[in-house]
This record gives sequence, C-alpha cells and structure tokens, in this order.
Amino acid sequence: MHGNPNDEGIGLLTGEEAAAPGKAVPKAPVVAGSAPAPAPVPVARVEAPGLIDLKAADEAERAVTAGNVTTLSAVITSRHPDPGTAQLSAEISYASTYPGEGAEWPISWLLPGKKSFAELVSRKVKASISLTPNTPAPLAFQITAPVGVRYGDRVEIHLTAQWDDGSRPTKLGMACIARQAVLAIKTSRYYEREVADTLLTRAEEKRDVLFALLVPAALRGYVFAEGMSFEGVHEMLKGIRKARGLVAGETTLKEVEPLLVPKITVEGFVEGAIVELIAGPFKGEKARVRKIDQAKEEITVELIEAVVPIPVTIRGDHVRMLEKGGGKSGG
Repeated sequence: MHGNPNDEGIGLLTGEEAAAPGKAVPKAPVVAGSAPAPAPVPVARVEAPGLIDLKAADEAERAVTAGNVTTLSAVITSRHPDPGTAQLSAEISYASTYPGEGAEWPISWLLPGKKSFAELVSRKVKASISLTPNTPAPLAFQITAPVGVRYGDRVEIHLTAQWDDGSRPTKLGMACIARQAVLAIKTSRYYEREVADTLLTRAEEKRDVLFALLVPAALRGYVFAEGMSFEGVHEMLKGIRKARGLVAGETTLKEVEPLLVPKITVEGFVEGAIVELIAGPFKGEKARVRKIDQAKEEITVELIEAVVPIPVTIRGDHVRMLEKGGGKSGG
C-alpha cells in the first residue's frame, strides 16, 4: 500500500468504497443557514434530603474550669422509613489563646446502645450505629478540662451522621471553653491583707494563673482569688507566711456577691438604743440613739453623761451597739 503510512488500516464509514490514495475525498455539502447541533445539557443531580436529625440535648457550648469534668450530650433521630445502620464520625480540634501551647482535653464518648464511655485516642473516629425510625438515640461526650488549661482555651467536637445510601449528611458542632474559677484561701485572722499583697506580687510574674484578689472586710480569715486552676493557685501559696491553704472546691460568684456590696453601717440600729462611740473626740463615751439617717449612713446620738444633752451626728461605723432600746428603726 502506498501513501501516508499513518493512513494504513483506516477506512471511511460512508457505505461507499474508500477513495484511492492520492485522490481527494469529496466533502458533504453545507446547507446555508443550518444551525450546529446543540450541545448536550447536563442533568442536574438531585440531592436526597437528609434522613437523620442530630441536635444538642442541652447546651452545645459550655464553660468549664480547669481540672473539672463535664458532659455534652446530643440526640440522633432517624427519619428513614426503615431501621438501619448509619455512619457517625467525630472530629476533635483544639484552640488556645496561646498558639502552640494549648493542652489536649481528655475525651470519652458513649454511643447509642453502649453502657460505658470509651476513650477517644485519636482526633478523628468513626462508628456504626443502629437506628430505628423516629426513635431518639442518646449520644454523650465526657470532657475533662486539663489542669494546665489557659483562659479561653477550647475543645471542639464536629459530628457528622449519614446513611450509606448517599443521602445528605447531618452535622453538629459542640464545644467546651475554659473559664476562671473563684477560690477561697484560708489565712490567719488579721493577716488577710498581708497574704493578698504577697500573692499580688507573685501574680504579676504569672499573669495567666491569678487574675484578681478580694479581701472582704466583713469576713475575717479569708481571701478570695480568681484564677484558672486549684493547682495553680495552690502552687503560688507555697511559702507565704500566714497562708493556711485553699478551701476544697470552687466558690460560686453568688456566694461572694454579698461581700461585694457595701453593707449599710447603720443597719440594725434603732432609736433609743444605747451605743458606745468608738471613734472621734467622744471615743469611749456612751450615748443614746435619737435619729437614724439611712441615706447618709449617719446616726444622731445624745451623750448620756453630758450635763446638757447635746445632739451629736456621727458616722454609723463610729458606734458600737450595747443595748437595743424599744424604739423604731430609722428610715
């Protein structure tokens, strides 16, 4: 065969005899005004609706103090017409306000139908779960905030549930965030300020351990500290004179709140009561209460041993109650 060797074995599927080599092949006539053949229209893939509901049972995000354990719960409900098995995946991620220093939070999960928590040793795990139509199945995560956690550090749990038939997956995100704790420090009486001053000096060197101190005048023998962890504050207390240690457990803000509100100094006094003056020029004198001014926190008294009864107005914290009279309280 002669001609272009690349033409060897190639024939024209026209129903006619192939043209001899070297002869031009006649082209089909072009009809004027004819439109080109339309391009095929791609068929849009209709995504099947999700057949699993995945929701947080209570809070999807929770604050927790260092060293404590909390539980985040979710509920999985199947809307598939038949019972079956779905794939559940959990991906764990950590974030820290101090890049590169965030501690890992120990996490365990309790799958539907299981009786005990299983520790998650990797950041991404998968499991198969059996679901019954319209029957909620509980799912729980037990999370421990590490002792060395910093303020604002967080752990996030990203859940994905999907049937094997390719229906749209359902996703849910949950998280735990590290917060500060209010701790009670026991001290020797009348040494509260000394212990607090020493702690304050140490806190300036470790600003991520201790944030604030409260020395309530109405409560002797205690100092309250706002810090990240029991262990961190306990370590800072070592070697401080007159510091007697930490009270076990966390103190709530509700318990401390009354100490933050100044107590009215004239509270408890009544007209006709016998008091002793403990400050001012008449210190040590006894007097009888004649008038109480709650708004100004002042008490008007008359000195008992004075020859001429002269009313004297003094601050409420400059007198001490000796005997309550039968009069009325001031307004």
